[in-house]
Amino acid sequence: MSIARALTNAVSGLTANARGTETVAANLANVMTPGYGRREVALTAQTLGGNTGGVRIDGISRIVNASLVAESRLALSARSEAATRLDFLTRMGETVGLPGEAGSLGSALTEFETALQAAATRPDDDLRLGAVVDAASRLAGRLNAASQSVQDARSAADQAIASDVAALNASLERVAYLNRRISIIESEGSDPSSLVDERQTVIDRIAQIVPVQEVARDSGKVALFTAEGAVLLDGSLPTRFGFAAVGQMTPDMAAGTPPVMRLVQNGQELTASQMRLFGGGSLAGNVAIRDELGPQLQHELDALALDLHDRLADPAVDPTMTAADPGLFTDAGSRADAANAVGLASRLRVNTLVVPGAAGDLWRIRDGLGAAAAGQVGDATMLLSLASAIGSARPATPGSGFEGSGSLQSRFASIEARVTSRRVSAEGESAIRNSRAETITAKLTADGVDSDAEMQRLLQYEQAYAANARVIQAIDEMMDNILRL
Repeated sequence: MSIARALTNAVSGLTANARGTETVAANLANVMTPGYGRREVALTAQTLGGNTGGVRIDGISRIVNASLVAESRLALSARSEAATRLDFLTRMGETVGLPGEAGSLGSALTEFETALQAAATRPDDDLRLGAVVDAASRLAGRLNAASQSVQDARSAADQAIASDVAALNASLERVAYLNRRISIIESEGSDPSSLVDERQTVIDRIAQIVPVQEVARDSGKVALFTAEGAVLLDGSLPTRFGFAAVGQMTPDMAAGTPPVMRLVQNGQELTASQMRLFGGGSLAGNVAIRDELGPQLQHELDALALDLHDRLADPAVDPTMTAADPGLFTDAGSRADAANAVGLASRLRVNTLVVPGAAGDLWRIRDGLGAAAAGQVGDATMLLSLASAIGSARPATPGSGFEGSGSLQSRFASIEARVTSRRVSAEGESAIRNSRAETITAKLTADGVDSDAEMQRLLQYEQAYAANARVIQAIDEMMDNILRL
């Protein structure tokens, strides 16, 4: 081997070692950076005239486990959806309360029933009659507040959908831009790894909104689809999504009926079946809260309000009323109607006929809402009849969601138990999805930068650098000796 060839080999080795050392340093510096893919220097033997001529750097390889990345994104989507649902159900559980818990809907009903029984023992005592009206007002107020909480949660979900759509559009635009930049850089023969890292991070953010699948395309580009096959990005222009939040939701508002809208894809509003293409992630969780979970609980609260109203508006309970008169509880002052029960829980009010501050009379609690004049102050028949109506078993109203006969207390307890059961189920589902996401994330981290392996590689580069440097030093000494001749 000639001195010139030996020198060329040694210099190429030093260059490769320097590049490798830089790569190791970058790996160690980014060991905790999300989306960072471990780098390795790709080397091949260089030949000159059929003989070895040192080493050639073919480029920097970005090492990632594509299947593990794809699995982690699906796990992130599932965890995001479960967390969104759990947050709603937890808040609704706090609103409705647990059976027997102070501040729950059931406890408000118990207080009202207790006040009726206490007044029945002293029907002549205006303080006790006033306590009945106050307890009735608190019960109506608790149903009003629960209904408002449901609609506030639906409104927040509607706003969250708008935020998710805005973030999705911005992220897809960024991925499209990075696709173009990566393609240009690759065509120039440069290393686009840092942009690929950024693109992976952006796609990870998209995965929290909708479950996403990545498909490799030519020139370093990628296409994105949802897990169910809807196109997010395939080409130079991403799919454009639109959504306009309503503001404050009301019980009568439903998806697909203006102003409540579903997702708009490239100018076309999706149908309920098409929305399933975007199932999973925070977007689906918020849509479920607004269109399914919230309306379901609202329907149950309305069923409770209607049952309460109907029991105490029955002429058999208060003979002074007709079948058209509003009872002790009213639909914003009118008699409630099962055909117009949507939102009744938010409109339930105590009849002003028994509210002294509204020009009503307390004695009507004792003598009947339709009585022409006060009756015997010691007559507790009406009060006992009201208490009995609450505790008696009555058939469920068709479409109420209740089955068989039951007392009002049992139906309040049933709704509280349903809400609690849903929350517990959501907690279990969230725990499972969290565990899966954490397990996959740990695998992905372990598959990334290994500090021990990088330090071992650094030692190898150091030894190779020393060997190449020694070759150059030996050549220098040889040249000095030759020049001295």
